[in-house]
Amino acid sequence: MHAPHIGLDTLARLTSGADLHRTHAEPALGLRSMSLVDGPMGVTPGGIDERHVSLLTPSPALLGATWDREMVRNVAGVLADEAKDRDAQVICGPNLNLPRSSLAGRSFEYFAEDPLLAADLGASWIRGLQENGVGAVAKHLVCNDSETDRQRLNAVVADEVLREVYLLPFEYAAQAGVWAIMAAYNRCNGTHCAEHPMLTAVLRDEWGWDGVVLSDWFGTRDTMASLGAGLDLEMPGPARVFGPPVAEAVRRGHITEQAVRLRVERLLRLADRVGARDGHTAAPEPPGRSLSERAAVLKDAAAAGFVLLRNAAGLLPLTEQPGRRLAVIGPNAASPAYQGGTFARINLGPEVRTPLESITAVFGEEAVTHQVGVPAAPRIPPLAPLSPRAVHQPESRGATVEYFRQGETEPRYREVRDTGLLVWFRELPGIGALADLPEGEGGEVRVSTLLTPTETGVHTFHVSGTGAVEVRVADEPIGSGGSRATSADVMGALIRGEVTTIEHHLRAGTTVRVSFTMRFGAGRAQGMSFGCRGPVPGDLMERAEKAARDADTAVVVVGVTQDSALESADRESLALPAGQDELVRRVCAANPRTVVVVNAPQAVDMPWAQEAAAVLFVGFPGQEFGPALAEVLSGAAEPGGRLPLTLARRDVDHAVRSTVPAPDGDLRYDEGLLIGYRHFDARGITPRFPFGHGLGYTSFSWSDPRLTTGIDGADPVAAFTVDVTNTGGRAGKEVVQLYVSPPDRSGGRPRQELKDFATLHVPAGATRQARLVLGRRAFSRWSASRGCWEVAAGRYEIRAARSSRDPVFSAVVELDGEGRAIGFTSPAPARYPPGDVAETTRLDRI
Repeated sequence: MHAPHIGLDTLARLTSGADLHRTHAEPALGLRSMSLVDGPMGVTPGGIDERHVSLLTPSPALLGATWDREMVRNVAGVLADEAKDRDAQVICGPNLNLPRSSLAGRSFEYFAEDPLLAADLGASWIRGLQENGVGAVAKHLVCNDSETDRQRLNAVVADEVLREVYLLPFEYAAQAGVWAIMAAYNRCNGTHCAEHPMLTAVLRDEWGWDGVVLSDWFGTRDTMASLGAGLDLEMPGPARVFGPPVAEAVRRGHITEQAVRLRVERLLRLADRVGARDGHTAAPEPPGRSLSERAAVLKDAAAAGFVLLRNAAGLLPLTEQPGRRLAVIGPNAASPAYQGGTFARINLGPEVRTPLESITAVFGEEAVTHQVGVPAAPRIPPLAPLSPRAVHQPESRGATVEYFRQGETEPRYREVRDTGLLVWFRELPGIGALADLPEGEGGEVRVSTLLTPTETGVHTFHVSGTGAVEVRVADEPIGSGGSRATSADVMGALIRGEVTTIEHHLRAGTTVRVSFTMRFGAGRAQGMSFGCRGPVPGDLMERAEKAARDADTAVVVVGVTQDSALESADRESLALPAGQDELVRRVCAANPRTVVVVNAPQAVDMPWAQEAAAVLFVGFPGQEFGPALAEVLSGAAEPGGRLPLTLARRDVDHAVRSTVPAPDGDLRYDEGLLIGYRHFDARGITPRFPFGHGLGYTSFSWSDPRLTTGIDGADPVAAFTVDVTNTGGRAGKEVVQLYVSPPDRSGGRPRQELKDFATLHVPAGATRQARLVLGRRAFSRWSASRGCWEVAAGRYEIRAARSSRDPVFSAVVELDGEGRAIGFTSPAPARYPPGDVAETTRLDRI
């Protein structure tokens, strides 16, 4: 493991990346370059390029809804297979931040609002990846829980809150042996996370963790501050504050060469683990899954995370019925949101089927009609409906992209691209490195395409760019947009760029040349996006109502767009896009047998929830959305999900209603421990659907609950067992959730906290036993004054529940100050909340 005595400059060079996604090689150490690709929903190509496709897994928020450790592990195993196919050694994932606010733009990448559920499933994801020889990078340490002003944000959070909530998933990751951890962009209690003492004091000294700490991309600021804190690797390369500046710091006596050597040894340990060093191979490699086997895992995982919120009169599943007429309605049926808008976005292959295509394949073309109801509303609509063709290759789909140096009329490079999003890091084709451009010089990128409109009327062009963009139709300028990316958050600026809309009349069947020309200059990265929306008929909703009335059953697929959940931008509202609530209500009124499918990964408003016969919350399901949905609707698969978040009746019911920092950058976590269901419990607020809720296609009874204490001494403290019997006619899944209420709930303590869960797959008529174990930590709180975990003596109520608001059995255990059980009661039927009576959500059951 120890590095030979290579020179200081070589050692220092290894502390920074070589380029955007690779580390340096060093032959003298037998060290090969390692590829660190973005994640966690797939293996990215090292840049945003539609020509490089990969499998897209369900989002972590949907995996959180499975409440299934083994399922999450299997999905991560698929990613390991994908990584090996693409010669990637490390995946930047999982994202272990928490959706402190329901507005958090990136919360589709977070497993759950509860720290223990997020921690447990995150650790399973890590194990599933690394047991297959691919490294995981747990991110972003710590409190990168929202995206607004993330580079300037200072999370002001009490020490006990940091320990009990936001650091807990990272502690589990360290215990799972994660091979790397990424520092966040933001500050935490005044210190930039890439310079924070916790990188050594907590990760190394307290948790005994031995992996690599790396920066988020462009997330370093100061050489000595990061070195002193314990950062090992600056990403991306070429070096900015590490590399040569590290060697200079040694020569000036600011840091020892041994400290640099220690960082290189950690990098070598990572290389050994992923097989990127001579004489070392990755973990034993079982035969990789075939593409069809991988897709099957992803389909099963998607269905396992679909949450059936409501199912009045057992409408679902839609069992086979001769002559059935099925109306599929809504924008997300044909234009679904598979994923969110981050640099980890995955380009899908042509084999991916939409929900509409999959439902039609299962139920039959003669049975299915489709109406959009309201148009899909992405920030940048695609050009695809207008059949774009490249100008210099009219037989090719897409657009001609040409790269010009300033003042030149002939392009330096030309290519065909079939996308409305172009991003370039560091250099442009034919131009070279952006940073090497002389001051005041640059050039142009020109995208030209031939469009043939299908309808006559006003078309709306959408454009965004890091430079000024001019839009032309038939060689005539019609408007401009774009801007200069002056934000320090370069990565975020590329994703969330301001969008300009320009209206122009086009005639159906008349082919026109459209061009988007962006001026660029020196910089780390450049990007532009463009698209066009055609005329929208005024009677879409009336068509949808008629289709619903004429059908036996209506399936309305609504939800967000892929660019409504964004890296570097939080949401402004929990409302579904314009017109969708009205569409749902009108379809439900037209047909009482209406199933509403909500394609949204975060908390959204559902004011119509009690008007729909069935509500299915499906998140961002990944590429197998369509097949999984068709199987769940038909009954070939069960919706196995339980909510990993709380769905409120009103926006104002959530704990945190703003993610905007104060002018000085402070974002105060004044809600303390009370996020998610903990807030609803403490404030006595009834949610629309509670944390942990979810129905299935069978029924269960629970019996013979037992509590035992003093197992193996004081830790674990107690075990709870209960028999779960499937009383229905088909196999199904039940999740037993164990909550603990402390003896003292004053001072902002939660009324109850999830402390363990068991996921059971039970055949029809069979019984399985759930066993849940509570160790000392389940009864502990962090003492900021003493800097350790402590158990408060007293009586703790333990409840086995189907959700945070649906307890089945409860018991009480009394502990002394050392965490030893000194008394307990036998489990008995339980109620919520502990100690008093409050309104609870009435839920539909089969």
